[in-house]
Amino acid sequence: MKFLLIGNHTCGNRGDAAILRGLIAELEAQYPQAELTITSRYPISSSYLLGRPVVKDLFHEWHKKLCRSFVGKVAERLLKHAIPLALSLLVDGKASWIKGCLPRFFRDQMAALAEYDLVIQVGGSFFVDLYGSSQFDYPLTALVAGRPVVLIGHSMGPFEGHIMRRLSACLLQHSALVSLREPVSKELVQRYGLPMTKLHEGGDTAWLVRPVDAASEVLAWFGRRHEQRPVVAITVRELAPFDKRLKTTQLAYEKAFAKLADSLINDGYDVLAVSTCTGIDSYHRDDRMNALQVKAHVAHTEHFEVVMDELNDVQLGQVLSQCDLLIGTRLHSAIIAMNFGTPAIAVNYEHKSEGIMRQLGLDDMAATVPSLLDGTLISRAKTVLANKAEMAATVSDAVARERSRTAKMITTCIEQAIGQDSR
Repeated sequence: MKFLLIGNHTCGNRGDAAILRGLIAELEAQYPQAELTITSRYPISSSYLLGRPVVKDLFHEWHKKLCRSFVGKVAERLLKHAIPLALSLLVDGKASWIKGCLPRFFRDQMAALAEYDLVIQVGGSFFVDLYGSSQFDYPLTALVAGRPVVLIGHSMGPFEGHIMRRLSACLLQHSALVSLREPVSKELVQRYGLPMTKLHEGGDTAWLVRPVDAASEVLAWFGRRHEQRPVVAITVRELAPFDKRLKTTQLAYEKAFAKLADSLINDGYDVLAVSTCTGIDSYHRDDRMNALQVKAHVAHTEHFEVVMDELNDVQLGQVLSQCDLLIGTRLHSAIIAMNFGTPAIAVNYEHKSEGIMRQLGLDDMAATVPSLLDGTLISRAKTVLANKAEMAATVSDAVARERSRTAKMITTCIEQAIGQDSR
């Protein structure tokens, strides 16, 4: 069997790396004879951080090349909706003449996809209205090529805008199975009246990363501190494009995190800012820069450290395992922390964090951005720290349940797509 894994943009986002690492580990455990081809928009850094070969996402390369000239940029703006809409019509069995009008690249890719037994759109939040229509190009092309497609461990929505709803409906209807990692996405699918017959309740494949023991040498900072104070880790990010929806500003958000850090420092903690997203290989986000901005607003900077090292997702887990708590805007910083035994509070900038915590049965560990801004998150964090042993045990039980659910999800998805006799 030959499986093609698509949709993992880059392991420069260590959340994507954890999603991919966990999925690969479980696929290889359940289907050891399967041949996996893994794609990424940034294959060099992804290969390095993941520790295995990764090939180029040719769809991303096509869009990138198209934008290199003024004419190409104009064409890209026109095609970013036109191509996925055309593909959706073909998937629906309408207007077959459109196929011959597609750019040659897409027709060539349909032929190339024929060699795979299954196309797996790896998990994450790709099908979100703010992210645009080109996210649908690869899976819809695979469906036009007649390949079974499964979506494993996804969040979806919101679905504002007619085009977003049209493309999402097509993908939800024609995929072999769409396994969601949290319940809020299912509620959104239902609210917008989109097809639900292929929906399956699953989990985030990052839970399937095999934790390893803490290694102090991963981050020398732990050993060189003058005082061995307990540590609380945080993750911050650039809020755009969600800032307008959240009705706040980047500055207000960063100052609120600095206030949180100062309060924890006054209580005797060191605060460690880690990053799941860095600018390695020209990745478009680097959370370290936002963390440095937070540090500029902190009163006692000697107790606030920004990790500048290029750690992979497992090394990040090792670091977080040595902390008492993680307060993370990045969802996968929370997942990685909990997977490595550290309680985490997830700050919700979109619904996926709320949904993940609800599915774990840890609703109180999901915090809103307003609770960060008005300071109420500080008291919640201190309550968790005051009961850290009890909370760690609760988190451990919840994570064990979620790992089991997620492993079963993969079995269900693969067998639904290619049949039970495929092992």
